[in-house]
Parts: sequence; structure tokens; C-alpha cells
Amino acid sequence: MYAINNCRVYTGTRLLADKAVIIDDDKIVEIVNQSDLPAGISAINLNGLSVAPGFIDIQINGGGGRLFNEEPSVSTISTICKAHKRFGTTNFLPVLLSDSREKMISAVEAVQYCLDKKLHGVLGLHLEGPYINEKKAGVHNKNYIRDLNAEELNELIKAAEAKALKLLTVAPEVVRPDYLKMLADAGVLLSAGHSDITYGDAVKCFENGITCVTHLFNAMSQLNSREPGLVGAALQAENVWAGIIADGLHVHYATIDIVKRIKGRKLFLITDAMPPVGKACRNFMLGEYAVECRDGKCATEDGILAGSALDMATAVRNCVKEIAIPIEEALRMASTYAAEFLGMGLELGKIKSGYDANIVIFDDKMEVKGVIINGKFEFWANS
Repeated sequence: MYAINNCRVYTGTRLLADKAVIIDDDKIVEIVNQSDLPAGISAINLNGLSVAPGFIDIQINGGGGRLFNEEPSVSTISTICKAHKRFGTTNFLPVLLSDSREKMISAVEAVQYCLDKKLHGVLGLHLEGPYINEKKAGVHNKNYIRDLNAEELNELIKAAEAKALKLLTVAPEVVRPDYLKMLADAGVLLSAGHSDITYGDAVKCFENGITCVTHLFNAMSQLNSREPGLVGAALQAENVWAGIIADGLHVHYATIDIVKRIKGRKLFLITDAMPPVGKACRNFMLGEYAVECRDGKCATEDGILAGSALDMATAVRNCVKEIAIPIEEALRMASTYAAEFLGMGLELGKIKSGYDANIVIFDDKMEVKGVIINGKFEFWANS
């Protein structure tokens, strides 16, 4: 048992001052007045820094120079974790883009191992594809885009029942509605993405198991005057969540401002991060595509966006500086709301008694100085 004190505490609901957070093993015990700390408890003085719930990113493709699709292994997950925790991400879903059945099985096995051993802050697997619309494939390898058959459906259901598969991005128009219902009933969170679905069909899919939209505005049917598309349906649906990439490249900041006013707490931040996060690598291969990262933009030679070089701390800063979202709300967008979407809002996303001790430590410039992951304190302010 130990405490962190002399810090501002963004709990996920409010800002507290002159408090201390007591941690025992991997759980938050309580928040107390600094003067009420138990005698003899070990206390870490944060010298006026701030703490908030650790960031939760449901869409990370890579980091630290590694790409999950290239090698979906525990080793890759470990490298990605190390890269992103420097930017405050304490929990995440590794993403496997459209790939072979064999790669999907390897990804499930790697994530299952991490879950069983409680390693690297992994909350489950995000399969982005391969059941998507070729018209909106982006950098997904079209050789792997395919229809969902009964055999793979059963494998996905088994992975969901074992808790490995958490989130599946699909184009609802290319997957049978009864298959979607079976996946949702098995506990898979379903998100619409890489889709050319019409507004009318999108409204129906939201009534049949789809609860989220993947990287809103990117790789989907757009909001137009006579056809609102998937974007329009998602903005209109009060109960549908949406992840958004706040790097100023995927979506204009003014657009994010508009969406935030509409979606409120149903909008959360994602990075869609690629290998350059946490390691200075300007070029990498994504399947058959050569991708160059320049000025924070990851794109093919044809100009197709290929994920991002965004980290979650920068996404929060961008929301505060570019969109004037209050920092308390920007922090919730990076943690609390994602936890609620994942159905984990009673264990993650807040600094509160009984919650997992996953915390980000940062300064007034929103520069991350340390993290607490599963109760383990790491600090590199002077490194």
C-alpha cells in the first residue's frame, strides 16, 4: 500500500485539490485529505503535478517501431505498450487490420495470453475487418477482404466467449444481420466502419447490434444534403458511440467541435496509431503499401491516409488548444467514455475507490511524466 500526494486529481467526474490517492496492490483504495493519510504509509510526493484516469485507446495498430499486423504476438504487444504508456495510455485494444485467418488466430491467441496473465494493459482484441466494403478499404489489403462465413463466425464467437475478442469493425451492408446478432449476443462490441452503407440501412443496423462507429468520417459514407450516409445516421442516433482521431489531419478541428456538441459523452478519442509512435521511424510497410510519416501524417505515395502518428496525450492537448474543450472533458474523452463504451465503466476510467489503479501523471502543459499501471508506479519526469 502507498499513496500519491501533492497533486491535482482529475477523478473522471471532478477536479480535487489537496488530496492524496491511496493505492493497494492494483486497486485504488480511496481519496483522502493529505492530512488524513494513515501513519507510516509510504507516500510519493508529485510536487504539484496532475493525475487523471489512465488513457484508454481502443484502436492502436502499432508503436515503438512495431506493427501488430506484421507480427501479432505478445512481444509486439509488449513493445506497443511500452511506446504508448510514455504518452499516458495504460489500457488499449491492439488492432488487427484485414488479414488472413491464420493471422487472426495468432492475434486472438496473443491477446488471450495477455488477458490471462494480466499483461500490458490489454483489454481485448479489436478486429478491424476483414468483413468490410472494398469501396471504402483505404489501406486495408483487398486480398483479405471477404464475406463472413459460418466457420469464421464460430471462431469469432468462441474468441468472444473467452473474452479475447472485444470489438469488431464491420461494414454492416456486407454481413448478414443474423450473424451480427449472433456476435452481439456472444458479447462482441460491433462498430460500423469502412462502409458505404446508406442512411436508411445504417439506422436499421443501429437497431440490430451495431453500437459504435469506427474513426468517424474516415472510410465511410458521408453526410450529404440528400443522403445522410453513415456519418449522418451516427450523429443522429443518441445511443451510438463514435471514436474520432483528433490530429487535425483525419478530421478538421471545427468538425470535431461540431460533433462534440452533438454527441456529447458518446464521443471518445482514438489514435489509430502506427509504428512511428514512440520511435523515430519515418517509413514502414503496411502489407503491400509503403507508408511515409512526414509532419505527423502517415500516408502512402498516393496520399491515402494510413493510420496516424498520434499519441493520446497529443490528442488531449489538441482538444484543449485547438477546439477549446475544457481539460476535464478532454481527459474524459481519452478515458472515461471509452471505458463506458467497453462496458468497463465500473472498473476503469475513474480515480475512485475500488477502481483499477491505472493513472496518468502529467504537468500543466499536458506532458506525461509518469503512469501507474495495475498499481505499479513508473516516473520519468527527469529522464
